Amino acid sequence: EKSDPIILPKKYLEGNTFKFLLVADNHIANKHERLDVLNALFDIADGEGITTCYQLGNMIDGDHHFNKHEVVCRGLDAQSEYLAQVWPKKKSITTFFITGDDHEGWYINREGVNVGSYIQTKFEQHGRKDFQFIGHVEADILLPGKKTQSVMRLIHAGGGTAYATSYSTQKIVESYQGGEKPRILCVGHYHKANFDYAREVYTYQGGCTCDQTTFMRKKKLAAHVGGWIIELTINDDGMVIRSKGDWIPFY
Repeated sequence: EKSDPIILPKKYLEGNTFKFLLVADNHIANKHERLDVLNALFDIADGEGITTCYQLGNMIDGDHHFNKHEVVCRGLDAQSEYLAQVWPKKKSITTFFITGDDHEGWYINREGVNVGSYIQTKFEQHGRKDFQFIGHVEADILLPGKKTQSVMRLIHAGGGTAYATSYSTQKIVESYQGGEKPRILCVGHYHKANFDYAREVYTYQGGCTCDQTTFMRKKKLAAHVGGWIIELTINDDGMVIRSKGDWIPFY
């Protein structure tokens, strides 16, 4: 069931701007994980005074027949434990995450486990309240104003990588019914970095912090390794009037 929209507390706004770190598809517990990249992104965000990170799903690699020899540990409990130990810990930064219906979602589909709540509980067992579950597959963040509010939607998409990097996000926006469009759309799953402005929606693909896996290499799928620092300007009425995205690449 889709989670209720989350109203962004005004304490996260600096005047009329909201600045945050955006990461996706970390695939932690896979041997191709890039913890050095993830830690560097958090160091950069912390140095810029950012207090919010949004994570777009596939934080762990999960268990499947084709990755069983490529993960450093197997099982939901072991991978959640490993995640809680290695996810960057900054006193001032809270990560809000969604779950996808693949990788960590394999546990949801097979065992019916609420993986997001399970992972958050594992973090809390380690005394960490900086990793907060906000929805399965998608979650809406409401950016408040005096008269109205803009919607920023986080989603973990599906399907394979299209022939053009921007194609999948364009089709996602085109598929929304009247009145459903968000103002900002942040998309995980494709391991690609891209910015587009489809149907007047600012769209960001989150990239990844994982090198090309064996599966991706066989399928000739590129991995865009890095993360975004995004700054939104929201006017008094609650409309996003500027969007600035800085892509931070790693190799």
